[in-house]
Amino acid sequence: MDTDGKGGVATSKGLTWALIVVLAAAVGVGAWYVIGSRATSSGPPTAADLAKTRYDLPQMTTNLAGGSVIQFSVSLQASSDQAKGELELRKVEIQDAVNDILHSWKREDLDQPRGQEKLKGDIMKRVNELLHNGRVTQVYFPSIIVQ
Repeated sequence: MDTDGKGGVATSKGLTWALIVVLAAAVGVGAWYVIGSRATSSGPPTAADLAKTRYDLPQMTTNLAGGSVIQFSVSLQASSDQAKGELELRKVEIQDAVNDILHSWKREDLDQPRGQEKLKGDIMKRVNELLHNGRVTQVYFPSIIVQ
């Protein structure tokens, strides 16, 4: 097979086999990665997992625009333990931000069909602006009373 006496055909076959081996290894590693990542993904977080990263602010009472008073509790779902730790450290800043938001809201704003959802979005946006390590992914109102 060596027609030119310098190993041209034999060298070409060797390179082909080497390329096949490298490609097979790459496919194997890729398959292992894909199958392995599917096996370790546990799906959506459990309630226990979420409870570990939820931060509850103390109950607050403040004035709304227009003279009404609101008493409420807020729970913030953090994206990680690190984010929850930062929420704890920034508690006073977060309470101030929530008060600031509510001072611009009227009772009628909260009575709108999506009023509380919009308020949750406003709170999440403002709190996320304060955070450097993670973010808030959900805001909950365990209790809310407007008078």
